[in-house]
Amino acid sequence: MNSFVIFISVIISVLCVILTSLQHYVFYKYLRRPVKKFEVPLFEDFIPTDETSLSYYSLDDDTILQGLNAVLDPPKTNENSREPVSETEVHNTLQAALAFHISGKIHKAMKLFEHAAAMAPADADVLNKYGEFLEKTQKDIVSADELYFKALTHSPDHPAALINRRRTAQIVDKLDSEMLKTIDGKRDILKEMFSKDSFDNIKKQAYYLHIYHTVGIEGNTMTIDQLKYLLETGQVISGKSIIEHNEVLGLQLAMKYVKLLTRKAFISVNDILGIHRRVMGHVDPVKSGRFRSEKVFIGKHIPPSPEEVPMMMEAYEYWLNSEEAQNMHPVRYAALAHYKLVDIHPFSDGNGRTSRLVMNLILIRAGYPPVMVLKEQREKYYDALNAANLGDVRPFVRFIAQCTIQILDMYMYGTEVRSIEIEEKEIINY
Repeated sequence: MNSFVIFISVIISVLCVILTSLQHYVFYKYLRRPVKKFEVPLFEDFIPTDETSLSYYSLDDDTILQGLNAVLDPPKTNENSREPVSETEVHNTLQAALAFHISGKIHKAMKLFEHAAAMAPADADVLNKYGEFLEKTQKDIVSADELYFKALTHSPDHPAALINRRRTAQIVDKLDSEMLKTIDGKRDILKEMFSKDSFDNIKKQAYYLHIYHTVGIEGNTMTIDQLKYLLETGQVISGKSIIEHNEVLGLQLAMKYVKLLTRKAFISVNDILGIHRRVMGHVDPVKSGRFRSEKVFIGKHIPPSPEEVPMMMEAYEYWLNSEEAQNMHPVRYAALAHYKLVDIHPFSDGNGRTSRLVMNLILIRAGYPPVMVLKEQREKYYDALNAANLGDVRPFVRFIAQCTIQILDMYMYGTEVRSIEIEEKEIINY
């Protein structure tokens, strides 16, 4: 009997030791896991605080603002709606494009391929032939790869598109990696330029542009000058709705809140709710900072039901703070964080603005400038999101990478111009 008691006691003791070891392992692996350290945000004061007041105004500000906006050189998009066309018309247009291509009339062929793709965006033959044309004549493998993928989403067994995609996919992956290296190189150059001077004026004017384009994507019609006047004076802009005013003021509050979050190593669901509460607080106080309670439809994409949202947001929080995510290149990490949040679509409204702020929170923590998606890029932005919904996130990551290069170039231009102006003033004063 005593032996049996001793035996049981030993077994219990061993189990206790094992459970204690497991508890310590889980604690240190998941709860005390060292979080990837982020460098001191280079662009932290891009987001104004009470100490860096926007009310300060110099005569150079308008010139800087116009110059920075001009560097962005927003692309023009075709806003014309597509009208229904017959299969015969599409077929004839495609054949005419192929004929012009064979005869060497590349420009005319390009126009017809573009027209055929616009008429029949779901026609696998058109998409595949258009991709082959771009690959052979323009050496545009990236666009060709995207077209092959689109062809396969509509016709998964399309033989020519399958062969083409196998060939281009790996090449495009390498090109995307090279683009990220280019971004890092530009970021390092800009960091070196900023180490010589703070260039607060440039950051302040970029702040106006950021708000202008962010609310502009959602349909806000304020001009940069009107928006700047509202933020600097607090005065109402004649002819603009209360909602448009509140969108601007809400985004300003959210950007200030994001600055507080840049020093946090962990991004929580409550942080995201806090961003949304500020983005939408002036526009819809009842629903701001709360998950949606109704089902929504975003074009052909159907986000999860409202009952699933809390659970999916917990999973999203876990992914955001995981080693897998934080070991990615910051631009890819930020782009995927944006897409995943939009895909869940946790709020009734303000999902895009909240997602872009989460994306920029990640970029700022990693030493990159906040990315602007220009209002003129709205169509391309949504096309990239739609491609991600179809299963290929690379076009969206690539789009955000291109936006990052765009904003880095803008800062580099503004910094160079400002440096020249400072040197000229020093020479004159001397």
